[in-house]
Amino acid sequence: MLITPIPCLTDNYAYIIFDNISKTTGVVDPSESKPIISFLKKKKLKLNYILNTHHHHDHIGGNIELKKFYDAKIIGFSKDKHRIPGIDIALQDKEKWNFGNSVVEIIHIPGHTSG
Repeated sequence: MLITPIPCLTDNYAYIIFDNISKTTGVVDPSESKPIISFLKKKKLKLNYILNTHHHHDHIGGNIELKKFYDAKIIGFSKDKHRIPGIDIALQDKEKWNFGNSVVEIIHIPGHTSG
Protein backbone atom coordinates (compact mmCIF):
# COMPACT_ATOMS: atom_id res chain seq x y z
CA MET A 1 0.00 0.00 0.00
CA LEU A 2 1.40 3.37 -1.03
CA ILE A 3 0.14 6.67 0.42
CA THR A 4 1.05 9.97 -1.25
CA PRO A 5 0.09 13.38 0.14
CA ILE A 6 -1.15 15.83 -2.50
CA PRO A 7 -1.13 19.57 -1.64
CA CYS A 8 -4.54 21.18 -2.18
CA LEU A 9 -5.90 24.70 -1.76
CA THR A 10 -3.39 26.84 0.14
CA ASP A 11 -3.10 24.87 3.35
CA ASN A 12 -4.57 21.42 2.89
CA TYR A 13 -3.69 17.92 1.71
CA ALA A 14 -5.51 15.05 0.07
CA TYR A 15 -4.00 11.57 0.17
CA ILE A 16 -3.75 9.11 -2.70
CA ILE A 17 -3.91 5.50 -1.51
CA PHE A 18 -2.71 2.88 -3.97
CA ASP A 19 -2.87 -0.87 -3.45
CA ASN A 20 -0.01 -2.02 -5.69
CA ILE A 21 -1.29 -5.63 -5.74
CA SER A 22 -4.90 -5.03 -6.82
CA LYS A 23 -4.15 -1.63 -8.47
CA THR A 24 -7.07 -0.13 -6.52
CA THR A 25 -6.69 3.64 -6.12
CA GLY A 26 -8.45 5.98 -3.70
CA VAL A 27 -8.19 9.57 -2.62
CA VAL A 28 -8.93 10.79 0.90
CA ASP A 29 -10.55 14.21 1.37
CA PRO A 30 -10.02 15.82 -2.05
CA SER A 31 -10.71 19.51 -1.46
CA GLU A 32 -10.16 20.15 -5.16
CA SER A 33 -9.87 17.94 -8.23
CA LYS A 34 -7.11 19.44 -10.40
CA PRO A 35 -4.07 18.38 -8.33
CA ILE A 36 -5.57 14.89 -7.93
CA ILE A 37 -6.23 14.48 -11.66
CA SER A 38 -2.75 15.78 -12.47
CA PHE A 39 -1.10 13.25 -10.13
CA LEU A 40 -3.23 10.35 -11.36
CA LYS A 41 -2.53 11.16 -15.03
CA LYS A 42 1.20 11.44 -14.36
CA LYS A 43 1.20 8.03 -12.64
CA LYS A 44 -1.29 6.52 -15.15
CA LEU A 45 -3.73 5.53 -12.40
CA LYS A 46 -7.52 5.24 -12.49
CA LEU A 47 -9.38 6.47 -9.44
CA ASN A 48 -11.76 3.91 -7.93
CA TYR A 49 -12.78 5.51 -4.63
CA ILE A 50 -13.18 8.96 -3.10
CA LEU A 51 -13.06 8.63 0.68
CA ASN A 52 -14.32 11.43 2.90
CA THR A 53 -13.61 11.78 6.61
CA HIS A 54 -16.36 14.39 6.96
CA HIS A 55 -18.54 16.83 5.01
CA HIS A 56 -16.61 20.13 5.17
CA HIS A 57 -15.91 21.77 1.81
CA ASP A 58 -12.13 21.57 2.28
CA HIS A 59 -12.57 17.78 2.36
CA ILE A 60 -15.21 17.21 -0.34
CA GLY A 61 -14.74 20.10 -2.80
CA GLY A 62 -13.31 17.88 -5.54
CA ASN A 63 -15.71 14.95 -5.10
CA ILE A 64 -18.21 15.55 -7.88
CA GLU A 65 -15.69 16.43 -10.58
CA LEU A 66 -13.53 13.40 -9.69
CA LYS A 67 -16.59 11.14 -9.62
CA LYS A 68 -17.60 12.33 -13.11
CA PHE A 69 -14.09 12.14 -14.54
CA TYR A 70 -13.26 8.65 -13.23
CA ASP A 71 -16.69 7.15 -12.45
CA ALA A 72 -15.32 6.65 -8.92
CA LYS A 73 -17.48 5.79 -5.92
CA ILE A 74 -17.81 8.38 -3.14
CA ILE A 75 -17.58 6.91 0.35
CA GLY A 76 -18.35 8.50 3.71
CA PHE A 77 -19.76 7.97 7.15
CA SER A 78 -23.48 7.16 7.23
CA LYS A 79 -24.35 10.11 9.48
CA ASP A 80 -22.89 12.46 6.85
CA LYS A 81 -24.81 10.83 3.99
CA HIS A 82 -27.15 13.81 3.62
CA ARG A 83 -24.21 16.27 3.68
CA ILE A 84 -21.78 14.63 1.24
CA PRO A 85 -23.08 15.21 -2.30
CA GLY A 86 -23.02 12.20 -4.60
CA ILE A 87 -22.22 9.68 -1.87
CA ASP A 88 -22.49 6.09 -3.12
CA ILE A 89 -21.38 4.07 -0.11
CA ALA A 90 -22.30 5.08 3.45
CA LEU A 91 -20.36 3.16 6.08
CA GLN A 92 -21.12 2.56 9.77
CA ASP A 93 -18.87 2.64 12.83
CA LYS A 94 -16.97 -0.67 13.22
CA GLU A 95 -18.06 -1.79 9.74
CA LYS A 96 -15.49 -3.71 7.69
CA TRP A 97 -14.88 -2.55 4.11
CA ASN A 98 -12.55 -3.90 1.42
CA PHE A 99 -10.08 -1.59 -0.27
CA GLY A 100 -8.21 -3.67 -2.81
CA ASN A 101 -6.56 -6.51 -0.91
CA SER A 102 -6.98 -4.82 2.48
CA VAL A 103 -9.85 -5.08 4.93
CA VAL A 104 -10.44 -1.72 6.58
CA GLU A 105 -12.37 -1.17 9.80
CA ILE A 106 -14.33 2.08 9.97
CA ILE A 107 -13.78 3.97 13.22
CA HIS A 108 -16.10 6.84 14.09
CA ILE A 109 -14.16 9.55 15.91
CA PRO A 110 -16.61 12.38 16.66
CA GLY A 111 -15.59 15.83 17.73
CA HIS A 112 -14.63 17.97 14.73
CA THR A 113 -18.17 17.74 13.27
CA SER A 114 -21.48 16.29 14.39
CA GLY A 115 -21.06 13.43 11.87
